[in-house]
Amino acid sequence: MNNPRRRAPSIIAAVAGLALIVTACTAAHPTPIYLYTTVPSPSDSATPDDTATLTPQSGAPTDTLAAQSGLPTPVVSVPPTASPSPSPTNLGSGCSGSASTQAWFVTESKVLKFAVYCGHVPSGWHFKNVKDTYPHGGTLTATYSGPSGGLITIKEGAFCTSGGSACTPHDKYVGGANFGNLSGGLYTLGPGLGYAIYVNAGTTKGYTATGTSSVSQATFAKIVAALYLVPKSAT
Repeated sequence: MNNPRRRAPSIIAAVAGLALIVTACTAAHPTPIYLYTTVPSPSDSATPDDTATLTPQSGAPTDTLAAQSGLPTPVVSVPPTASPSPSPTNLGSGCSGSASTQAWFVTESKVLKFAVYCGHVPSGWHFKNVKDTYPHGGTLTATYSGPSGGLITIKEGAFCTSGGSACTPHDKYVGGANFGNLSGGLYTLGPGLGYAIYVNAGTTKGYTATGTSSVSQATFAKIVAALYLVPKSAT
């Protein structure tokens, strides 16, 4: 005979987070591999920014973001290179990489809670890989490879939210620079460590680009300035 037990009502909710990795690692550009991974969702008490939404945002960061705490006010000195205008049928046309890679960035632009940028790299440079997360505001990290083993990595979203000073490691401030159409600051990372450009650092809609020491300052600034803002829609 079973003893009766009191059971408190409970609610179990699960939200599937999507972590997707697109890889194109060789000069021959093999077919990208898409990996889907189910990750635990935030708790029921999470704020609206803690979970993904399928509703595209109508707004996007502007090129006049507030100055970061503890950092010099940047003055733009490297004008962004014009990116091709997208057609209604291929909103990712400004992204370097295969058609599958372009389509992936378009999907991300409609789901993530911040404006999504992709690389529009010159000859000799190639799309390498990209990954995302959706919980807690969402993040996107993409890497592009170039001559002499050079790498440029861009990070977008809530990848660092500890404040401007904590999220902008650097050695020296060089001057103003662009992250796509956003105004930011260019910094050295130390002897032999390369460069970084920061925009709106320390927030859930932050943007950072880093380049390895084998990439010259001029090349790094030019490629980051040419980052392509992926439209959320054709209108």
